[in-house]
Amino acid sequence: MNDACPRLPPTRVNEDGSIYIMLGPDGPPEGWEANYVQTLPDRGWFPYFRLYGPLKAHFDRSWVLPDIEKAK
Repeated sequence: MNDACPRLPPTRVNEDGSIYIMLGPDGPPEGWEANYVQTLPDRGWFPYFRLYGPLKAHFDRSWVLPDIEKAK
């Protein structure tokens, strides 16, 4: 069960604690359904990222949100 939203499956977390978010129009890769956000084909999109209760590392810029990368 997903603590943030009980109706959603649990988010898949990598061994190092990072989380991949999959974006695309064709559906998620198998096993990544909970980490998938559907986009519309041939339409632009803009990501928004909101921090709730950001820590000091955000404000002193020792942590920076990584760029979105195309999956291989």
